[in-house]
Amino acid sequence: MKEMHKEDQKYQAYIAILKEELVPAMGCTEPIALAYGAALARDLLGEMPSKVDIQVSGSIIKNVKSVIVPNTGHLKGIKAAIAAGLVAGDATQKLECIAHASQKEQEIASLLDTLSMTIHHIENGHVFDIIIRC
Repeated sequence: MKEMHKEDQKYQAYIAILKEELVPAMGCTEPIALAYGAALARDLLGEMPSKVDIQVSGSIIKNVKSVIVPNTGHLKGIKAAIAAGLVAGDATQKLECIAHASQKEQEIASLLDTLSMTIHHIENGHVFDIIIRC
């Protein structure tokens, strides 16, 4: 295999692609993607939803079930990520949308107790698939 050098055109092309495609994420990517999706959904809805239907692929379920959602008081799982995004998510911050969620830990925990959320496993041919309906 030929060694690549920083001056090579191919190397520079790879670096340009990475700079364009990579987005900073706070914590594990899957729960943050759920929080971001929830924040977008709340913004589109214009208010807090009365119920949420979450459809996710097996890889999302597996990768979120045991992961602490950042800034939530050590909450774990899909519903915690959705609640964090709904309560404290700033969709303009993309995958850093719950960077300041710790200021609303109590509201997030309260929403988990009151909001109707259902989770469904889907297989649409995508390894990482998230559909959030509010």
